[in-house]
Amino acid sequence: MNQITTRKYSRIVSRFSVLSYKDFQLLIIMQIISSMRMPIIFVTQSWYVAITVPENQRLLALGILSALRGIAFLGYALFGGTFADRFPRTKVIYISHFAGLISVLIIGGLLLIPMINNGEGLWLPIMMILFATFGIINAQDMPTRTAMIRDTVPEQLLPQAITLHQLAMSIGLLIAAPLAGFSIDYFGFATTYMVAGITHIAVLIAVRKMSVISAADPEASNDSIMKNLQQGLISLRSNPIVRWTIFSNWIVTSLGLSVMGGLIAAWINDVLLLEASDWGIMIIFWGVGGVCASLWLSWKNNFQHLGLWYLGACTLMGLSILGFSVTRVVLLAFVLNGIVGFSYQLILTLSVDIIQRQVPNRLMGRTVGILMLASGIMQIVGILAGFLAQNLGIETIYIAAGVTTILFSVGLILFQRPLRNVT
Repeated sequence: MNQITTRKYSRIVSRFSVLSYKDFQLLIIMQIISSMRMPIIFVTQSWYVAITVPENQRLLALGILSALRGIAFLGYALFGGTFADRFPRTKVIYISHFAGLISVLIIGGLLLIPMINNGEGLWLPIMMILFATFGIINAQDMPTRTAMIRDTVPEQLLPQAITLHQLAMSIGLLIAAPLAGFSIDYFGFATTYMVAGITHIAVLIAVRKMSVISAADPEASNDSIMKNLQQGLISLRSNPIVRWTIFSNWIVTSLGLSVMGGLIAAWINDVLLLEASDWGIMIIFWGVGGVCASLWLSWKNNFQHLGLWYLGACTLMGLSILGFSVTRVVLLAFVLNGIVGFSYQLILTLSVDIIQRQVPNRLMGRTVGILMLASGIMQIVGILAGFLAQNLGIETIYIAAGVTTILFSVGLILFQRPLRNVT
């Protein structure tokens, strides 16, 4: 009995042995903190727009906000990944979070002014443009943090490190989710936005404690930025697994999160008839789903048929969105939202795992930057989703997103052999 218990304990400990590396510990702390900031800012921006525009313009306005953030993200993401390879990644993180802190303080300060807080006159479009800076900061921060996994652990521990890195994101979301909605309800937009600034300060402190890591591709500085960008496309052209992993991630994320992210404020308010604090509770279910996915991946560790699991997660996401779109039972909607979070976490983790196994470290920042273009594409698709929802009905668009995701994913399983056969 004692031997069985000892073996089980040793197995659990081995799953988390990667945490013995100090730089990885700090990276996990940064991931949790950054993942707390993102839902706070996202919810605050979306709810601000949702309640300051006329009801008959709400869906289109949310789509425009999503598109502005997406354009900002797309316009910078490739450069963000390039800088993550060209310069020391700790320095890149420090600069991006310092810029993020300045942005949060400016926007939060403006929201203290009553006429701006109410979105009067031209202030609503001005604030929506300022909100787009969130996309630029993320475009630098997300690929850099993800690429840093390779800098902080030995290569044989990469699968374990990737899973724990994604688990940290889910934990951060779980912590911040209830805070965002309740803070808006009880303290207002300005205070909630300022709270996000604390996370930037915490990351700045953490990154200063990391070892000084040289650039992943020191020779990149000998070439122009544009040449660096072209080099980042090598893996896409030469490796069909990388190409189809990235392409499928773009499509599934765009279809799913354009509705579950870009239009969710309107769905919460108009269809489920809930408040901002209720949205915070719904995000908790998403976060719990993400944590469950990451814990399951940590337990399974190096499992077989990686590509098939990835495509299965894409299919599950479509099924859960379809279920979410047809129910009006609040608890069931929350549970289905959690399943979307579960499947999306699998998609994120498994796609990064596939990329990390296929691409050399010197190109990692650029390739991850290309993968994460999905976040920007999704937000630009949001304006189309908002326009269609305004004219065809939001329920129709949610159902269409779920069905299309299912059909696309099943098509990949049937016809895309290189990705399906990744082990």
